[in-house]
Amino acid sequence: MLQPNTEALCIIFFFLNETCKLPERSSSRKKNFQCWNFKSTDTLREHYLKSINNLRKQIAQGSADNKSGKCPAGKNIYKVQSTCTPTTILKKQIGEWWTKAVKDAGVDNPPVNKAGLEDFAKLANGKATRIGCAQKNCNEQLYVSCVVNEPAPAVNMAIYETGAGCSTNNECTTFLESKCKNKVCIAGHPGDNTICPQNQVITDKIRNIFWRTHNRLRRQLAQGEVTMGNGAKARQASKMRKMVYNCAAEASARSSAVQCRSSAVSLADYAENLYVIPSNTIEHKTAARMAANGWWSEIDTHFMLQSDFQRNLYSSSLGIQNFTNMAWETHEKFGCAIVRCSSKTNVVCHYTPKSIGEGKQIYKMGPMCRRCHDYPGTRCVDGLCTL
Repeated sequence: MLQPNTEALCIIFFFLNETCKLPERSSSRKKNFQCWNFKSTDTLREHYLKSINNLRKQIAQGSADNKSGKCPAGKNIYKVQSTCTPTTILKKQIGEWWTKAVKDAGVDNPPVNKAGLEDFAKLANGKATRIGCAQKNCNEQLYVSCVVNEPAPAVNMAIYETGAGCSTNNECTTFLESKCKNKVCIAGHPGDNTICPQNQVITDKIRNIFWRTHNRLRRQLAQGEVTMGNGAKARQASKMRKMVYNCAAEASARSSAVQCRSSAVSLADYAENLYVIPSNTIEHKTAARMAANGWWSEIDTHFMLQSDFQRNLYSSSLGIQNFTNMAWETHEKFGCAIVRCSSKTNVVCHYTPKSIGEGKQIYKMGPMCRRCHDYPGTRCVDGLCTL
């Protein structure tokens, strides 16, 4: 998924070669008449936005007029919002911008950009979410320009996706945290995506929730502050790593999460945790905390075998597989994804390097940080071996 582009990229321009006419007054001179307002009011902006969004909605509904018949129905068509620049375009001009190109050139199926559809391609771009316009009268000619936040598709490239307009939020897949209303998608504005910009899976805010929660819980374990299901305190960890967030692991988690499975799978390169939430509308930040705390809570009702003889070895019979993936001392990197399925939300985290296995030690017990020297370049910070 993407995040809405907030930069102005695409400009539409035209002028009307006629004078604007106002009701005549006895002492008025025609050349002094003004029919624009540089201080755009909410009413004018609402009229403008309603006009363009009604036209975009017609595409989503499959009712937009074409040169002959109707334009192909579109999915993932996003509602455009005002960018608070002057927007006093008349509804008549919006219609001319849109319909003249369609009536003259026609929209093909699939709807690709071509000669004669340039203005239509800018206004009908399914990914567009922002628009702002201005106008000025110069020598009795009214010049109008609009800026759209997405560039028009190149020639022979799709203007919008074909398909039925949305009926549920999870059908709006172009931008993160989008919602569906009246068959048109409304883009979410969830925050920055600078940690893994190439993934467009979750935002930095959600990544940081996963990262902080994982390391906070690992820190508590390393410091001997975790009480197990048998009432005993878990012993301190002598070489518990502070995990770092990893974009490759996130991409892998996303690939698994989109399968919308009900149970975790075994992978060659990653240990996987899967948390299934019976709602596809839950907020991402809530889902992230719920999943991480839910996995960790396995230790509240189960326990590790930590006598000197038992050596804290892992066994699937202990019932703590998700907890173990989070607590495994040598897990250095991890990444997570949140995917809305038809009637649920799947949260997946992948951990690497994968070394968990039957009969292997979950973590070495002993005074915290005593063995951090096993990880070159690390130092002890609050009980975790930190790079």
